[in-house]
Amino acid sequence: MGYDAVVVGAGPGGAMSAYNLSKKGLRVLIIEKRKLPRFKLCGGCISARIGSYLPEGWRYKVLNTIRGGILGFRGEEFVKGESEGEVAYIVDRADFDHFLTEKALQAGAHLWEGIEFRGFEEGNKIRVKTSKGTAECDFLIGADGFFSKVARQMGFNKERYYRGIEFWCDRSEVHEDISERVIIDIGILSRGYGWVFPKGNQASIGLATAGPENPLNKLKEYVSLHRLLKGADLRGAKSWFIPYAESHSDLHPGRGRVILVGDSAGMVDPLIGEGIYWSVYGAHLLTEAILKDNDNPARIYSELIRREMADELISAGKIASLAYRFQRASFRMGKGKALERFLHLLRGETSYRKLYTSGIPEFITSLLHFENFLHIIIDKILRRR
Repeated sequence: MGYDAVVVGAGPGGAMSAYNLSKKGLRVLIIEKRKLPRFKLCGGCISARIGSYLPEGWRYKVLNTIRGGILGFRGEEFVKGESEGEVAYIVDRADFDHFLTEKALQAGAHLWEGIEFRGFEEGNKIRVKTSKGTAECDFLIGADGFFSKVARQMGFNKERYYRGIEFWCDRSEVHEDISERVIIDIGILSRGYGWVFPKGNQASIGLATAGPENPLNKLKEYVSLHRLLKGADLRGAKSWFIPYAESHSDLHPGRGRVILVGDSAGMVDPLIGEGIYWSVYGAHLLTEAILKDNDNPARIYSELIRREMADELISAGKIASLAYRFQRASFRMGKGKALERFLHLLRGETSYRKLYTSGIPEFITSLLHFENFLHIIIDKILRRR
């Protein structure tokens, strides 16, 4: 059977690619290896700037609307940031992904679920091999996650990634009202952070590290240190990989008529590990590219990514490099205007580039203040000797 486009993977990037292309009149097939809805490891936090890219009805899938955040240091010190408006949303990925796929089907897409993707052959038509048989298409979209088979066949590898781990408990076990807040903790990992997110009546507790630490051991330490989590039970903790991009070479748009989106392409924020927004935005860009160039959409797509996405992710990477190297200084900044400015970012009212350039003077001041404090302490110790 022939299609204009075949999408491998029914996550946000794949489902929204299928939805957008179907709305434009293309004949689209989605191939998903598991039956929907299926469990998906993810903190499920989406920044509020995503709203204009989602189909009608998405708000009914929101479990918690986030209006503020708590920045913690080692689970012991905290600073609260509040917002007058919505800054993020919490969703259950099984339900959210299923909703987006259903919207794609309503727009005219077809779905093969419980079907394994086995590779592709390029020619006048792209032959997509699956456990159900072969489908032919003009465009192949790889949206099959961190271990993307489409990306692997093209020779793309993930060089940078976080290792995430999370478990769930009743929200009442968190000694703070987090119905409309998220907690982010730094100071516990060499590069990464811990989190406590509401998820309906439950709480998602986890961490993501790009350092050498053992995630499970650090999660145990995090929970034992955290004064808002005393007694939380880690049974059922699960782990996964989260790619991220902080340079042009970390983004893999694909080539020719084979395009990658979402985790398959490395489209994840290197500071906080947010991937859903970038996957959905990537689906918007690839739709524009396919409509503009039927022969080599990856060329247009690469240009769009470079112009409209890469600069933001690279700026986020610069912030991450400083923030995780000097975590105490970063926490001090959070007590000032930094946390408030970050909430503006989540609403789409500012950019990572602006946060980076405007925050450098404040960061240097905070760092120098902390360095001076260390010198005073060391001097006192030496005087006692």
